[in-house]
Amino acid sequence: MVILNVQQAAKFLGKTPAALRNGYKRWGVPHFRLGGQIKFTQEALQDWVQKNMIEITEERPEPTTPVTDGRRGKRGRHPRVK
Repeated sequence: MVILNVQQAAKFLGKTPAALRNGYKRWGVPHFRLGGQIKFTQEALQDWVQKNMIEITEERPEPTTPVTDGRRGKRGRHPRVK
């Protein structure tokens, strides 16, 4: 069993340590406390990532986005309504 601190776990998950500290409970990341510090096991993180992965299928439609020419109009604001 490999025990990771916040910095190591954040690197493993591709997050910043601050983001992990602020969101680990909300995201449901498996953790425990040891001497008042947040700790993670690499095995539990691997299982958690595997369970939370979203499978992308070929049948999934592409998101539609409006086509624009990239210009914003006069002074970048919406026209005034009188």
